[in-house]
Amino acid sequence: MTTIHGGLDAGELRSLGLRPGQVLDFSANINPLGPSPRVTNAAVEADLSAYPDRHSIALREKLATHLEVGIENLVIGNGSTELIHLLARARLRPHNTCLILAPTFGEYETAANIACAGVHLFWADEAREFRWSIDAAVEKIERMRPQMVFLCNPNNPTGVYLDHGDVERIRRASGEGSLLVLDEAYVPLADQRWNSLPLLGKGNVAFLRSMTKDHALAGVRLGYLAAQPDVVSAIQQLQPAWSVNAVAQAAGVAALEDEAHVEAARKVIAEAKEYLYSELDSIGVFVAPSSANFVMARVNDASKVRSALLKHAIVVRDCTSFGLPGYIRVAVRGQEECARLIESLKEVLGHG
Repeated sequence: MTTIHGGLDAGELRSLGLRPGQVLDFSANINPLGPSPRVTNAAVEADLSAYPDRHSIALREKLATHLEVGIENLVIGNGSTELIHLLARARLRPHNTCLILAPTFGEYETAANIACAGVHLFWADEAREFRWSIDAAVEKIERMRPQMVFLCNPNNPTGVYLDHGDVERIRRASGEGSLLVLDEAYVPLADQRWNSLPLLGKGNVAFLRSMTKDHALAGVRLGYLAAQPDVVSAIQQLQPAWSVNAVAQAAGVAALEDEAHVEAARKVIAEAKEYLYSELDSIGVFVAPSSANFVMARVNDASKVRSALLKHAIVVRDCTSFGLPGYIRVAVRGQEECARLIESLKEVLGHG
């Protein structure tokens, strides 16, 4: 079961005579400033000759202080994708059901299918700008009583960000026998962030976080999960030894010591996103309201537009794999790079 992701495809670029360094990648939603110099230095200085700490204790201790949770509430993963699959293996059985608020990240469904659970998708309505009806979601959860609920918040690819009240309603509806998996990969770079971690004390919530987005660590793969100790322990028992390498662990510790780098990125994103909204609106392209560091734009034939932009050495995310063939997803990069995207998009759409 293969899930389609953003990011550059080396084989595709080679077939077009392009090198990765020649291409502007708007398909991966990471910090537009790249990694912090402190992170790069820490990665370079990591001891490549020694086995990494299989329990990532230094990074877990740093995170525990940063998040104000116990170290026993944390497990580090080779990206949050590894943790999604470990969660499904630990918590789902063939007779279980899993509810996924969609359209969303494809790995939830893939992981649940591999665990042979029954998968049910609760779709957002385009007419509601991809915001779910929480009343309808709660009613479905209470009727189905799924063993696991996946909610990406802010959601990928739509950028919808539910507030505390809506998330709490979904959590309560899930009940004690279920686990609400709250994927917050994009929270650090989101608009009007709110602190969801106090929900950890409710017992039936697990939080997925990805350090690859806010700290631009996609190349080393690094994520973590915050949950009750029994959930953490179940994942640790399934996780391969040395899953998180020494470079990733060192980079993670350094990243947590440079919050100013993330704050600087938030400012760049806010300005560039406002520019994208304005420019796309000026050429009649609808953009779904997004609280994340990416926007979803309606271009009618996403596959065709993506292919045309690639000839301009620009890569965007075709949302066909999300079930949205009329939309592309565009990461928010620096304003000069966004200007290049807009000029190319005007030409592709016939507005040049």
